[in-house]
Amino acid sequence: MRRLGFATWLGVLTLFLMLAIIVGVLYGPTPIPLMQVLTILLHPTQSINSIIVWQIRLPRVAAAALVGGALAISGAVMQALLKNPLADPYIVGASAGAGLGAILAQDFFPALGLVGPSAFVGSVAAVGLSYGLARGKGRVQMLTLILAGYAIGIILSAVGTFLMLLNRENLSTIFAWEIGGIHGMTWGHLWVPALLILLGSMAIWPFSPDMNAFLLGDEQAHHIGVAVERVQLFLLLAASLLTAAAVYLSGLIGFVGLVVPHVVRRLTGPQHRRLLPLAFIAGAAFLVIADTLAEYFPGIGTLPVGLITAFLGGPYFLYLLNRQNQRTVGGM
Repeated sequence: MRRLGFATWLGVLTLFLMLAIIVGVLYGPTPIPLMQVLTILLHPTQSINSIIVWQIRLPRVAAAALVGGALAISGAVMQALLKNPLADPYIVGASAGAGLGAILAQDFFPALGLVGPSAFVGSVAAVGLSYGLARGKGRVQMLTLILAGYAIGIILSAVGTFLMLLNRENLSTIFAWEIGGIHGMTWGHLWVPALLILLGSMAIWPFSPDMNAFLLGDEQAHHIGVAVERVQLFLLLAASLLTAAAVYLSGLIGFVGLVVPHVVRRLTGPQHRRLLPLAFIAGAAFLVIADTLAEYFPGIGTLPVGLITAFLGGPYFLYLLNRQNQRTVGGM
């Protein structure tokens, strides 16, 4: 089957994102008619509906789009570095580091509201520690990095669980954060993580040919002129920065970084110069829709958006796992 061109997919996904944003602004506990929303967007007032649109729904939708796009690009980078479609942005300890950072902030400085920034620092620190352990005195092997990240994740998760049990009154707050959610968002919350996400995404894109080369193997990439270790380190740090910025805004949201780049790759091909921008737009649209459902789920009310992405992404992950197993068995 012939694949559609990049321009076609760019137009389709951009339209899908725009529709998702419109639905996200329209839908909620207080429905607002489409024409009234368009009028409010063009001519803001001090009315209740205008405040709902500009101060509540638009910041939340913008945050969801940024988080979805960041996780999708980070997932695509990790999958290229590890040459594994089952890799996700949290695979080298970012989630455990973020969780521990959030718990420390909530337990020791609850009045300062530092859960998001502490999660950001914890995520970056955990990835840096994993990389340092994997590097040792020689070149980093991706398998060693995964194992180091896995070990760091277990240790940090255990420490975090211990601290949560010592301060049981904070269990509900941390649990809600770890499930993932975009609540109480304001424009002031968005500027710094938005800048990090946009700059990080722009910094990654020029390395698209290098990521294509990594799919051939590190040795082949080296033979065609890629500075393998230096590029891998840069991409790992950039992807971790995107993940940490996403965690800052929303907590831990699973499956977006795993599923979205894989779906986009199947639709458009493995060339990262096309894959990365399309994955960003698709991830943004996906999470805006998921967050809209989570904000006002019919018959229930508000749900953590992490539950919605798990319900949508979990079955697809099992499908990927089964498909990979069948391919492995078939190749034996």
